[in-house]
Amino acid sequence: MRKLNLLAGMALAGLVLIGLTATADKTSASFTATSTNPSNTSNSATLTMSNNKPNAGDLVNVTNLVPGDTMNRTVTITNSGNVGFTYLGSISATANTALWSDTTNGLQVTVKRGVTVLYTGALKNLAIPASGTIAAGGTDTLTYDFSFPTGAGNTFQSLAQDFTITYTATQLAGSAK
Repeated sequence: MRKLNLLAGMALAGLVLIGLTATADKTSASFTATSTNPSNTSNSATLTMSNNKPNAGDLVNVTNLVPGDTMNRTVTITNSGNVGFTYLGSISATANTALWSDTTNGLQVTVKRGVTVLYTGALKNLAIPASGTIAAGGTDTLTYDFSFPTGAGNTFQSLAQDFTITYTATQLAGSAK
């Protein structure tokens, strides 16, 4: 009987071992799936502008001014970027002659967009308010009427005045895309 118990124990152990082996390669399985969003990109805009009088002396290069002289010039601002903007204009000078500093008898200017007057007064105080929206590829034209007042006296002889007008563009506000 001992032999029988031993054989029965061994048989039982073998069955347990076979059972474990059979269930070991039968792990629980589950289905899987994947999904991707490939090749996503985000590109930032390019804000650039230009004008048709970009070189020194292109806008005004006049000699031998006398009181009462006037100069009429236009400048076309171009949005050469790919995003809309508004822009404003300001002025600066390196020299400070009476043509610049005398706000009554020094150089004067009127700036217009179409028939709308944007600024009129002493050149030194020129400030062009923000434009409307200039779309990508769009343009805006400003007309400058410069004048040398008739009240300018002998102290204005032989003066030279340089100045720079700077246009500064600002992108339109961001939006939901």
